[in-house]
Amino acid sequence: MSRSARVRRNRLPELSLRTWLLYSHLLVLVLPLLALIGTGALAMDLIAQTRAELEHQADVLAVFIADIAREQASPLEPLAPRIEPLLLDVRSRTLAGVRLLDERGVVIAASGEQARHDLSSDPEVASALAGETGVAVRERAPPITRQGIDSESRRARVRLFVAEPVLGPRGEVIGVVLMSRTPREELQALYQMSPRLAWGLLVALLVTIGLAVFAGRLGTRSLARLADAARRLTQGSGSEGSVLLRSAGSHVDEVRELATAVASMAEQLEARVSYINEFAGNVAHEFRTPIATLRGTAELLRDDEAMPIEQRQRFLDNALDELERLERLVDGLLELARAERQHEGTPIDLRVLLGALAQRWPEVELEPSEGPLEVVGSPAQLASVLDNLIDNAYQHGGDSVVVRVRALIDQDRGEVGFEVADDGPGISEANQAKVLERFFTTNREGGGTGLGLAIVRRIVETHGGRLELESRPGDTRFRVWLTQ
Repeated sequence: MSRSARVRRNRLPELSLRTWLLYSHLLVLVLPLLALIGTGALAMDLIAQTRAELEHQADVLAVFIADIAREQASPLEPLAPRIEPLLLDVRSRTLAGVRLLDERGVVIAASGEQARHDLSSDPEVASALAGETGVAVRERAPPITRQGIDSESRRARVRLFVAEPVLGPRGEVIGVVLMSRTPREELQALYQMSPRLAWGLLVALLVTIGLAVFAGRLGTRSLARLADAARRLTQGSGSEGSVLLRSAGSHVDEVRELATAVASMAEQLEARVSYINEFAGNVAHEFRTPIATLRGTAELLRDDEAMPIEQRQRFLDNALDELERLERLVDGLLELARAERQHEGTPIDLRVLLGALAQRWPEVELEPSEGPLEVVGSPAQLASVLDNLIDNAYQHGGDSVVVRVRALIDQDRGEVGFEVADDGPGISEANQAKVLERFFTTNREGGGTGLGLAIVRRIVETHGGRLELESRPGDTRFRVWLTQ
């Protein structure tokens, strides 16, 4: 396998559209939760929530202790035995660690250990001793036994410390209330909220699955019709355009556009098949007569060795005429085939195109033109249109016919083009409806193949233009209109 083939190989699993939609909808459902946990937003919110709780509790406790000290008119240290049961009660109710520090930052009472630690160097305690609320977040040593997700103990990897100053009667700092607690872990918080969220999550899950199934049905229903119609087309059925057009009624814009495009392609294929069948029939009919003539001539020349020279010469001349007719038919068919191809999209100035006629058709009367006459197309094909129209006028108008060519401008429609007119005998009303068809000619004896005007019509159509014909005795006009 080549490197490019390996690069192009699809590394994703091959799943149905409904399965992809289901997975994508479920992922969208889970993404907000993943974003909350992955970005740390939920963890920060839980820390902020714990901080607010500790600040409120510490503030209330500091005010209560300050009132006790004011009533007793005593420093905090002698009151420590009386205050310690209060700290134990606060811990049992809030699960937060509580310590009372004196004005030097030394622990004098605690809800746990009562060792006299000097915490004055801790940033949060230093802030509280200065009269401001201090806050610190520290890494927490992992517990020996990991608590369960449903445990009341909190499982976060950090612990939050809040220090609130205890103010004396004159506003001086007489102590510090230091509270600490571990915030809830993200998964623990979600688990604890799950009883309230369960029904909401269940409804969201059901709605998500329903939307995925509905969206999958909208997309796959029309795609299945398209796939079925495409299979029938590959099996040779050319009547699937209506099925495809019904699929174009999908509520999904992309599917509707795809169905419309495929329906148009199917109709063009069907039209192309009909065109080829009709074209093959026309070619077979046109080739059958000269081939039969050539076969008959060859058989006569083979079987009649005593045929007079004059008669033999006449038969050979007829055979050569038929061969020339076959050659003209082949050339015309090749030109018609080239006319079927899309043009190159080259900018063309019709004034230059018409000006070049003087070299090929010096006898044609060319009227001067003014103004912009620019179109997009194939210069060679449009020159072929001019040549075929002029040649057709001379073939049917006789030696004395006068051919005139002039440019056309229709500013209202935004179209430009050219007109080829002659003063010949004109085209009968009955033949005007047939003259643009393939192989229709009224000059078969003069070598006409009936392909010239068919080539003109096809080239004009592939250029997105239109061909007009007006004819009466003494005035026949072919007008070619192209969009600027």
